Amino acid sequence: MSQLKSKKLSLCLTLLLCGAAAQAHSPYLKPNTFNAEEQRKHVTVEASFAEGDLRPDVAMKSEAFHLIGPDGKKLPLAAAAQLKDASYLEVPLAAGNGTYLISSGVRKGRLAKAVLRQGKVQFIERKDDVQAGDTPIEVQSISRADVYVSRGRPSAVDYDTEGVEIYPVSKPYDLYAGEPVTVRVRENRKPLAGETLTLITDGQHYAKQKQAEVDFKTNAAGEVSFTPKDAGLYLLQVRVRRASPDNPALWLSTTATLTLEVLPQP
Repeated sequence: MSQLKSKKLSLCLTLLLCGAAAQAHSPYLKPNTFNAEEQRKHVTVEASFAEGDLRPDVAMKSEAFHLIGPDGKKLPLAAAAQLKDASYLEVPLAAGNGTYLISSGVRKGRLAKAVLRQGKVQFIERKDDVQAGDTPIEVQSISRADVYVSRGRPSAVDYDTEGVEIYPVSKPYDLYAGEPVTVRVRENRKPLAGETLTLITDGQHYAKQKQAEVDFKTNAAGEVSFTPKDAGLYLLQVRVRRASPDNPALWLSTTATLTLEVLPQP
């Protein structure tokens, strides 16, 4: 990796740790098709970090790329191409018809210096940023990006997964503009209430009337519902930040995303 790209990736990871969704690069997976015909044996998936629109900026690397097929079996994936701005996966749809979960898996990023100030995490760059009463901590960046792709006739998508994720309660292959979409933020399949979910609308670079990012709070069931106005691609993002259960001086900042395709009304 070039020095410039290394610095760029470091900046992305810092933003993921420090910034709000509107200010940070987001990890995403974008397939060339979300609903493949039965005769199609693979899809190509772009894996990258982007700010706003899903246009690749910094390549995503992961040793945990995988898919879970409609048969429930997990298959490791390796990037078919690793470019500076994006990685590309050729994902086999060998389990036959049904819906597949494609995931970056859990990716550990950098450790950042921070303090707890009045119960909130504050990142620091210099020693003189520390104030009286601050508790020094370190924050570990963790990220995960998911997308669902169907081949032929779709199938149920409640797979056995671990970690923080955005799970589509609404069928991800049957979403239409003007109709409500429900998702659930969960960790190890248990709902997470009170977390902030951000909705990012793709294609704003060319839109005359731009749609701002929208934040929602998950309810007691960990769920959020929203109604997309237009057809297109949407990225959902959540950031869960808390102290490590084994080490109160280490905090975990987990960012999870889900890419959805919303279709026009037939």
